[in-house]
Amino acid sequence: MNLNLANVFNNEKVIEQDVQIEPCRISDHIPKIDPTYVFELNLLNDVLLYLFHPYKDCLYISGPSGCGKTTMILQIAARLNWGVEQITLSNKCESLDLIGHSTLRNGELIFEYGPLSRAMINGEILILNEIDLMSAGDLSVLNDVLDGKSLTVLANGGEIIHPHPQFRVIATANTKGFGDMTGFYNGTRQMNQAFLDRWRFIEMDYPKESIERALLKNAFPDLSDDICTKLITFSNEIRKVVKQGFDNGVRQISAPFSSRNLLKIASIASLQTQMSIHRIIKMCYALRLPCVECEYVMRLCNDIFGHEKNVLKKTSVNNLNEEITPNLNGQGSAKLTRKRKKTTE
Repeated sequence: MNLNLANVFNNEKVIEQDVQIEPCRISDHIPKIDPTYVFELNLLNDVLLYLFHPYKDCLYISGPSGCGKTTMILQIAARLNWGVEQITLSNKCESLDLIGHSTLRNGELIFEYGPLSRAMINGEILILNEIDLMSAGDLSVLNDVLDGKSLTVLANGGEIIHPHPQFRVIATANTKGFGDMTGFYNGTRQMNQAFLDRWRFIEMDYPKESIERALLKNAFPDLSDDICTKLITFSNEIRKVVKQGFDNGVRQISAPFSSRNLLKIASIASLQTQMSIHRIIKMCYALRLPCVECEYVMRLCNDIFGHEKNVLKKTSVNNLNEEITPNLNGQGSAKLTRKRKKTTE
C-alpha cells in the first residue's frame, strides 16, 4: 500500500513524502486516531525516519513523566494503520513475559505468544514502556532481536520466529539508562551499555507553549482563552522552578508538572462548574506535594489566577439556637456577629 506522508500528517515538511507499507493483519491492533492530537514536527520526523529507515537498531525515547512519549507513537501508528503491541515493564517482569509461555487451557497445554513474539510474526510496532524498570539480565534476551536476528523460542519446542520486515521496537523511559538523577523516578535501573548500544535515541520534553495551547483548545473547545493562557503560564512557572532545582542541585518541587496534569486540570475547568480553578489545581496536583511546596504552588496559583473568592452563607444556625450572620467591616473582611433568637414559650 502506497502512502503520502504529507497528506497523512497534513504537513508538507515531513521528512519523506511517499512510502510503502503493508496493511496490518489484525485491525484491532491499530490504535484509534485522536483528532485533537498535535504533532511536534521534529519529533514526528525522527520517529518516521526510524520506522521507514531502521538500520538493525531500535528507538529509545526518554523524557519526563507525562510528556506524551507513548501517545506520540500510538498516534503515528494510528495514522499509518500500523499495528501495535505494547507492554509496561516493571522490576517483576521476566523474559517470558515478552516471549510467551506455556499455559493450560481446556485441559490442554498450549503455548501463548507474548507481545514480542506476536509483533515479530505480524510485523507490528512493539512498545516497551518503562524499559528502565526491568532488570538488565532479563532484557539481554532482546539483544539478538534488536540486531534484526531471529528469535528462538525454547519453550515452544525450539520454534524459530523470523522478524517480519515491518517489525519495529520502540522503548520509552524517564531516564536514559543511567538511573534516576532527579529523585522523581524510584525503581529505575542502570542499564547495560552493550544493550543501549543497539538503540538510537530521542529525548522528549514537555510540548512547546504553542503546541500545548493547541492541545488544550482542541481537546476542550469550551475552555476560555483566558483560562487557557493562565494555565499554560502556571505550568511553565512550575516547570521553571523544577528545572532550577535540578540546575542548583536542590529539589524545590517534589513532583513534575506534566502535560497529563495540565489536561486533567483543563478537563475539569472546561465543565464550567462552580468549582474554582484553585480547588481544581489543588486536587489534581498540589495536594500530592509536601505542605510547604503545596503552599508555594497555591500562592503561585493566586498570583496568576487571582485570589479565590470565599462564598459566605447569609445565615446559618448553630446548636445553641443562635443566628450567625456575616458582617463586612470597612476593609471588606468578614466578621461574624451573633444574635440570640427570641424564643416563645
